[in-house]
Amino acid sequence: MPIFIDNNILVVTKDELVPRFYSYNSLKVQLFRHQDKPTGIKRYSRGGGSGRRLLVLFDSLPATIRESLGDPRRVEHILLLYFNTDAAAVEFYSNIYEDAGGKLSTEEQERYVMNASVLNALLALREARLTEWQSRGRRSMYGLDDSVWSDYSTFGKVLEEKFGKTHTLPPSRARLLEKMRKYAALDAEERYRFLVNKNRGNNSAGIRTEKARALLESMFAHQSWKPDAAEVFRQYEAFLSGYVEVVDVETGEVFDPKGYGKISQRTVSGFLSSWESGVATSRRRTGNRQIRLGMYVPFETLEHPRWAGSIISVDDRQPPFFYAEGKRVWFYCGVDLGSEAITAWVYGTDKEGIITEFYRQMVRNYALWGMPLPYELECESNLNAGFSDSFLKPGAMFKSVRIEANSARSKRCEAYWRPLRYRMEKRREGWLARPFARSESNQAAVGKVPVLPYERIVRECLEDIEKWNNTEHSIYKGMTRWEVFLQKQNPDNANAINWRGILLSLGKRTATSVSMAGQIRFRNSFYLLGDGGTLCTGEKLVGYMRVLAGKDVDIYYLDDNDGEVLNAVVCLRGESRIICEAVPQPRTARSVLEETPQQRKNRELMARYRNTLEGYSKERYHEIGRVAVIDRRSDILNDGFRIASLERRNIPERDGEVEILEDTPVDDTLLNGTQISFKKDLRTNF
Repeated sequence: MPIFIDNNILVVTKDELVPRFYSYNSLKVQLFRHQDKPTGIKRYSRGGGSGRRLLVLFDSLPATIRESLGDPRRVEHILLLYFNTDAAAVEFYSNIYEDAGGKLSTEEQERYVMNASVLNALLALREARLTEWQSRGRRSMYGLDDSVWSDYSTFGKVLEEKFGKTHTLPPSRARLLEKMRKYAALDAEERYRFLVNKNRGNNSAGIRTEKARALLESMFAHQSWKPDAAEVFRQYEAFLSGYVEVVDVETGEVFDPKGYGKISQRTVSGFLSSWESGVATSRRRTGNRQIRLGMYVPFETLEHPRWAGSIISVDDRQPPFFYAEGKRVWFYCGVDLGSEAITAWVYGTDKEGIITEFYRQMVRNYALWGMPLPYELECESNLNAGFSDSFLKPGAMFKSVRIEANSARSKRCEAYWRPLRYRMEKRREGWLARPFARSESNQAAVGKVPVLPYERIVRECLEDIEKWNNTEHSIYKGMTRWEVFLQKQNPDNANAINWRGILLSLGKRTATSVSMAGQIRFRNSFYLLGDGGTLCTGEKLVGYMRVLAGKDVDIYYLDDNDGEVLNAVVCLRGESRIICEAVPQPRTARSVLEETPQQRKNRELMARYRNTLEGYSKERYHEIGRVAVIDRRSDILNDGFRIASLERRNIPERDGEVEILEDTPVDDTLLNGTQISFKKDLRTNF
């Protein structure tokens, strides 16, 4: 792999070239032959003793060798290596005032900041390229400005697609190079004012791409089949002659050959095979995304996690065995990267149906082991993107979530499937070789591959997981991967299971109701209202009862490997708002003599729960005012029907004088002309 050394010079070692591309003697001959010539392979440093290595300049190698080794500088566009928003320009343009127009508008500020940032990138690219050419022994700098201009002419489209920004720098080569020269000669603040003075109000549309190249790339990338460069050249020649018609699919415009000139086949082939064109057309022509990423997208060198629990990498895999003709078992596994242990796994005949069960099983396993969930998750988007707004939202199940598009090298767990395949599974009967394996030992053997029972494949794969976790860790020698997982958990990871964040989308659901006594019948048992895994009391319990008492509710829960409930939350029927948790009602002893310490605690907890409800009941009772209700309504319309044999009481008329008992002391009071008597005892007061 090419490496960077002093001043970001890219070199390769002798071992990269010998014996893959040269013999050692032929390499020495080539270096000697071209050492004083402007072209050809060049030595950067001689090998020898004292730790010196023979280093060869990467850019002096033939194109075929450079392509095979891979250029780590390849990015979507070379200027992206040097482009970034100029913070000093942002500050300058946000504070500058023009004498006539006042403060610059937001649009003007953005335009000038972008112009300054692009000019900075062009100057940095020119300086880096000048240093590179000088390091290669190139005497003439002819063509340096042309190379910078070529990169600039294609950068406008990349800038707009990647950042949604445009610049208003000159579209012509001469004017751009003149502006770069003047800009480079000024101090920082003078540079920024120079752009404002010269370009304020300039709304030029930018740089136009060369018409012929644009047409060639379209013909190369967007046909229903994949033509090579030679065929594109023949089509272009026929287009100029009028035998081939080219139509814009989006607008329906027919391209006019008169606006295009002749181009040699060599020019066409060179352009279509260049990085500038290939980095764009490969997105359409390369069906294998992994190949395109390997060619055009640089990868990062990442440090291996030092602690277990920091990050878990998950992905699907198919063990190389048939359980039916052309059918293989799907496994979905998670690898704790710090310990390298496989800590979660599920399997089935269809990967679409196992993803939810995988995350449930992960929660079950970590709850069983008493471990916090991993802090971070890395996964692929194919199966996981649909959960990014539920339990895979950062902060729900994991503190950080990284969902990668189809990119095998972005998921570290992919690297562990290879040793599983070639060190463990390869030794078993029925192993399937890859169709195009490079190593002879990994190629298919003679004979038909047998089909194995589904249960046998699953059992042996689970045995492989056991064996893998009990093998030695790659860094912590003398410890198994499982021992590292248990003993080297990250002390900064406090990612306890967030039941409220995951159960609505990950849990199972059942319908029930909450009684007026605050009890819930669930899974043939009684549950009470709680929070944080314990019963609620006091004002919190009263608040929950106000919402839930006598209501129909939904219980979302997750059970463990034995079917016991790990945690359950309560929502009103049909709603997605969690009110509280459902906690199993504590069991107490009927016999005092047989009561255990835990049962004694349970009895006290139940007493507090019950007393909260009783205390609230008594408090509300005393708040109710005392009244007497006299109901003068009658249930009958008249006395038209009478039963003759029914004895009737003689009830005196309500109107008239009230009889006064002579032998009872009274206080006579005259009210509305009627004499009444009030007895001076409790009954008359009532």
